[in-house]
Amino acid sequence: MTTQWHPTWWKNEVHGNAFGRVKEALRRDWEQTKKDLHVKGGHELNQGVEDTVQQAVGNEGIPREDRPNPPRVIGSWDDAEFPVGYGHAARKQYGAEHPKWSEHLDSKLQAEWESGTAVPRREWGEIRPWVRHGYEYEGRN
Repeated sequence: MTTQWHPTWWKNEVHGNAFGRVKEALRRDWEQTKKDLHVKGGHELNQGVEDTVQQAVGNEGIPREDRPNPPRVIGSWDDAEFPVGYGHAARKQYGAEHPKWSEHLDSKLQAEWESGTAVPRREWGEIRPWVRHGYEYEGRN
């Protein structure tokens, strides 16, 4: 549904141009949301909330229609190796008691991690996904 009505105070050069920048970012977010919710017609655009906001304010370019955003570089192996290794070792230690990742296991590993003396100190929220990946890795022996 497209509507052409505008309030009497609307000035296209002010309001229309500002919305024009936001409109495409929101459309992409809508397409991604449909895809994420498995609604017919959605498209994988690698579009997250941060992308939508950055595109809307003009800090990030908007790819051509139905083209995904470039993938994010999540860090180097050097950043991930120790937390992944910790998760893998934790699976060997706690796997019988915790065959699946759970809130209880997460809390246990977080307390263990935070009691350690690793330098530089990395926050649990930063390394949790890597620890979980190591814990859940199917290629383990």
